[in-house]
Amino acid sequence: MDASLDKQKTGLTAKALSHLVIEVDDLAVGGFYRDVLGFAPLGSDMIGNCGASVTLGAANGGLLVLSRRDDRPDCSATGVHQAYAVGKAARATIAAALKDRGIAVHTYKEDRPAEEADNFYFADPAGNRVQIVARDDAAGRPPTLDHAAVQVANMWWAEVFYTQTLGCAVEHRVGWKTTDYARAQLWADGKEDMAPGTRRLDQRYSSIVNKKAMPRVNLQIYLRMGAVPFAVYLANQHFQEPPENMLAGTPRAGFSVTNETLDNTARILDAARWPQHGPVLIGEGPIARALYFKDPGGNFIELAVRREN
Repeated sequence: MDASLDKQKTGLTAKALSHLVIEVDDLAVGGFYRDVLGFAPLGSDMIGNCGASVTLGAANGGLLVLSRRDDRPDCSATGVHQAYAVGKAARATIAAALKDRGIAVHTYKEDRPAEEADNFYFADPAGNRVQIVARDDAAGRPPTLDHAAVQVANMWWAEVFYTQTLGCAVEHRVGWKTTDYARAQLWADGKEDMAPGTRRLDQRYSSIVNKKAMPRVNLQIYLRMGAVPFAVYLANQHFQEPPENMLAGTPRAGFSVTNETLDNTARILDAARWPQHGPVLIGEGPIARALYFKDPGGNFIELAVRREN
């Protein structure tokens, strides 16, 4: 069998984002997601391995979980963010609500071609970066979970894991072409406003170019797990990864999969000797079965079989 066809057959194929778990310093932030963004409150502590949490409902059965943590890392200067899709009218309503609350909206230039018209970012009350994308098929409210972006310390290891181990497709890369570095110069010159974590200034050695700082691109990879986009950024600062033996935690991206995909991924990870926890049967709540693991950057990933499936 052709190797590429075999990889497509065995690769991780998600149907949608099942849930996104983000960390907040106060669970009252759920009121912001309810009142400003239109998520529907569903209850407390509904999803396992999230500590004290509140769950809000998104469109199409998606779930946004706010997990309380006091010692959260500051990711404001990184590429880490979560994206939610709404209709164009709803985005205008959100923009007005943010303005009323004195929350700035940033219209950064986009690196991913599919997001060129979706340059709408702000920080929630806990400091998490949020992107709102406009989709013609996302009319009304609540929002749809669109994608998440994480950071890793080693981009090569991350790409090998996601593409070769899990069989995900690469939709777009940033930082591999000369044109990417030309855009970094535009950013350094103040001609393009790029999101934090996408560009940096490298201080050169004193014997090179008179100590000038050189604009550089932070590497980015935009993946697809079946129908679901997922972004990986090269970390631009040191961050503490979770303990090696901790396989389920927060923040976390949960992907909705079939029982067959979950079992197949468990076999793939086992063959690669990659640490995992599960598959786990869950007695109650929206998730019936789950598989937990981390990527090479220590980001928590969950594959979830939803109970309605």
